[in-house]
This record gives sequence, structure tokens and C-alpha cells, in this order.
Amino acid sequence: MSALLDSIVGSYADDSRRDKQVSLKALAWARVSTDMQEERGQSMPEQLRQIREYAEANGIEILEEYYEAASAFKKNSHRAEFDKMLARAKSDRTVNAILVHDYSRFSRDSLGARLLVRELLQAGVRVISLNDMEVDTESVAGVYMEAITFAKNEAYSREVAFHTKKGCRANVQTRDLETGWCYKNGGQPLWGYRSERLIRGEVKKGRPLIKSIWVPDDTVVAGKPVHEWARHCLVELAAKGASLDDIRDYCNSNGIPAPRTQYWGSSTWHSLLSTNALLQYAGYGVWNVRGKNQRHNPPSEWVIVEKAHLPLITEDEARAIIAIRQKHTKLHAAETGAKARSKDSRFLLSGGLFKCSRCGANMAGFRSQNGKGRNGFYYVCGSAQYRRSLGCGPGVFVDKQTIEQAVFEEIANGFEQWSDIKSFTAKVNNVLAEMRGNQSKSNSDLRGRLSSVNDKIANLRKAVEEGLDDVSWANARLRELSSEKAKLEDTVSHDLCSAEPPQLDVQQVASCRNRFGDLLAYGTNRELRDLIRCFVDNITLTPAQDTQKTNKPVAHEITLNLKAMPAMFVKGMGAGRGFEPLTFGL
Repeated sequence: MSALLDSIVGSYADDSRRDKQVSLKALAWARVSTDMQEERGQSMPEQLRQIREYAEANGIEILEEYYEAASAFKKNSHRAEFDKMLARAKSDRTVNAILVHDYSRFSRDSLGARLLVRELLQAGVRVISLNDMEVDTESVAGVYMEAITFAKNEAYSREVAFHTKKGCRANVQTRDLETGWCYKNGGQPLWGYRSERLIRGEVKKGRPLIKSIWVPDDTVVAGKPVHEWARHCLVELAAKGASLDDIRDYCNSNGIPAPRTQYWGSSTWHSLLSTNALLQYAGYGVWNVRGKNQRHNPPSEWVIVEKAHLPLITEDEARAIIAIRQKHTKLHAAETGAKARSKDSRFLLSGGLFKCSRCGANMAGFRSQNGKGRNGFYYVCGSAQYRRSLGCGPGVFVDKQTIEQAVFEEIANGFEQWSDIKSFTAKVNNVLAEMRGNQSKSNSDLRGRLSSVNDKIANLRKAVEEGLDDVSWANARLRELSSEKAKLEDTVSHDLCSAEPPQLDVQQVASCRNRFGDLLAYGTNRELRDLIRCFVDNITLTPAQDTQKTNKPVAHEITLNLKAMPAMFVKGMGAGRGFEPLTFGL
């Protein structure tokens, strides 16, 4: 018997030694949001250097390094590297840690950061900070310390944001003593202007103090300075009632490059003819037009400064354009062919999910009523929709119903592969049994309280029979106890301990899973769009080249990339399964 015990103890000791020898496999994460962080020794190379040293000293293997320059308050949809790192951490089972310089590099949103850390922890991935105190989140003190750490980071970031905004407000109202124009806070100038950098003293460590003002852009294109083209489009076209499409076509036909791309789109001119842009063309400085999530602030919150830079148009000309545009507002969607950008749009793949691989533009929703055999709803390359295919090629019309049906079929296939019927059935049955046990315990407690109330009622009645003096008090107390008894009797459910808890069987679960497609018949457009984005990473159209120029239909390719299954989809049931891109012809 002793030999058996010795072998068992020895096997546990071996397991313990093996556990100690297992090293963490981690992803490294670094982030900076300002140049000032470079000065404080928080540059991305420095963060990564410290992370590597920590990993080497603690026997941690770094599988991959991720980094980006972005605000920790930035929307996650705009933090591509951060999202890529999280996706791998959740899908790759070999990853069990993420190393960060400090938690503020991970996120400064205290609530969102804590939820994300907990989500990663449930997926088996620890977030390890090199410069924050390690806390045990399972202890009471650890919960407080974790909350304090993340709250400190968020408070610091918000304080920085407050002072930055205050500085920006003051900067746009400060005039340069030499030129007389107001300073700008950065960003791309309006088309027709360029930013001129001025050195105005020095800051810490001898760095020059750089200020910017706007001056007319005198770059010559198509035989005329850009600022003259801008004035011509504003005064000779927009002020005289030209539509957005008319101005777009005029610029493209004259070889005038757009501010960001070679060709103009109607939406660009819609932005340039907005009220705040026209104020700036008239020489006003306008700041704080947009707030969080790029939403427009009300004009009462704008900071407007007169004679902030040289005007390209007069105030009367600006008012004339505003009056014309107000008449065109209701016609804007029709004149541009654009559809309202709404989460309730009938085009479920719009909004950047479906792209043209030829030019990178989004595939836009389009309703064709040309009477030439192509009537209905389609997706077409945004260049065809907004730039008459300039910069891309002949428009390819993808039937809305065909592509969306194909996407839903692949989502159903992915869902089927992700869900393990037997494991899911066992997990649900375990939960049902646990719920039944909790219910039985609750019923037992309630029955105990009910028995106690009955005893009190019996004792009180016995006291009355034996000659209790204060009968009025006894009657009042009996009414209270009777009321409490009635409530308990209504609350107590039937005792389920003797009955077997209900059990799902594999056939029932399989039947429900096979009806996954029925959800599509009852979901709203918003729900269906959200469902697609839970499963689909991106969709690309690769138009075929008609090299023979036969003008006959040619086969196009559409590639659908499904996401790896989120680790929290169904914990422990095939999490992390990835999928090869699906390519099919059109």
C-alpha cells in the first residue's frame, strides 16, 4: 500500500515540476498617441525593448509584436493593429498572455478596459503590465486596486484632453503678430488653401515652436493656381445653382485633382459647400464643428473668428451659395445617387464591408430602373456611383439578393462548424440541473420561513386561549402574520426535487441549429447587418478583365472572409476555429 501511495505522490510531484517548466507564450503590445510621449521615454521602440527584457527575464516567449500610433480612446473600429492582436489572442490557443508597458497603453477607458481584460482572462489570456502593480482580482483588495488603476489612467487622459482642447480654443483665436492671421490647430486645409508653418520662438530642449496659418494655394494645375480654381467653382458654378454632380464633372473634365485622390466625387463637394466650410472660404476661422464620433456640434458651440485668414470669396457670395444649397438639400440624395447611410438600410453589406479590389472603393447600394433589362437592387463600385468609374473601370453590378443569400449560407455553414452539438447539449443540461438545484434550495428556504410563520401563528392563538390580556395587539399581530403567510404561499413554487430536471437531447439541439436560417426571415435590417458583421470580416469583388473586348458577360470573382470564432462564443467548444476565404464566381 505504501508503494502505491509513493507512486501517486511522485506523479503529482512530476506534474508540478512540469507545470513550472511551462513558459508563457505572449503577444507584445505598444502604443503612443503623441510626440511628447517620445520625449518621456515612452516611444514604441522603448516600450518594446522593455517588454522584450521583461519576457527574457521571466521566461516568456513572445510570439508576435503589435504596435500603433493612436489614441487609447479611439474607436476600436479605427484601431486596426489592436483589433488584429485581440483577434489572435482570442483565436490562437497557444497564446496565454499579452505584455504591455502599462495598462494605459492597452486602453484608458476604465470600464471598457476592465471588461476587455476580464473577457481575455476568461478566454485564458492574461494582460500583464510591466509597470503597474500586479493584483489578485479574485480578492476583495484586488478588485479595488484594479478599479483604481484603470480609473487613474482614464482620469489622467481626460485631464490631458481637457487642457488640449482649452489650448486649441485659445490657439485659433490668437493672431500672429507678423502676418495678422490666426493660427490653426492642424489638419488638412480646405481645398484652395495650403498650410504655412511659422517658427515663433522655442519650447523645451531648444525645439522650435511651430505655428501654422492658412494661405491661398498658388500651386498651378491645368494652367491656373488652385485657389483660382476654388473661387471659380464656388462663385461661377455653386453660386449659380450648379448641382454637386455638375461641379464634380467640371473638375474632373478639366484635370483638377481632388484634395485626397485624383478624381472628384459628389460627396467631396457636398462637404466643401457645407456652412462651416463656406464661412472659412469667406475668411472666418471655425473650430469645434465636430465633436465625439465625428458628430456635428450645434453652431452655438462653434468657435468663430473673423478675418482669420485671407478670404477666397466674399460674405455675400457665401450667403448666396448657402441659400442655393438650402434649396438643394431635399434633392441631394437624388442628385448624387447616394443612399442614406443608415444602419436600417436594406443594403446589408454596405458601409465598408463589401469592397472593390480594383480600386479599393466601397461597394455602394444602387437601385437600377433603366428599363434595359437591369431593374432592381444592386451593389456597384463606389467609383461608378460617385465618380462615373473614374479611377476604376466599368461598373460591375452585383445583384443584391444573390450576394446576400450567398453570404447568409456561408454564415450558416460557419455557425454549424463552430457549434459542437454534443458539447452544447451537455453544457445546457448542466446549467438546467444547476438552475433546478438553486430553485430547490430557494424553495426549501421559503418553506422554512413559512413553517416558522405557522409556528408563530399557533403560539399566538394558544396564548389568546390561555388568557392573554392584550387581545387587540394579538389580533393585529395575527393579521400581519396571516398576510405574510399568504405571500409566502404564493411565492413558494412546487417542490421539484423529486422530479427529474428536464433534459435536452442531441436531436432537439440539431433541429434548432438547422433552423438557424429561419432567423433571417424575422430579423430587421439592423439586426441582420449586425449578424453579418459578427461573422464576416470582409468581402471583395475582383472584376474580370474583358481583354478580348467582346462586350459579352465575363465571370467576376467575389471573395468572402469569415472571422475566426470569438473565444467567448461558446467557451470550450471549438473556440478559435478559423476559415479559409471562400471564392465564388459571379
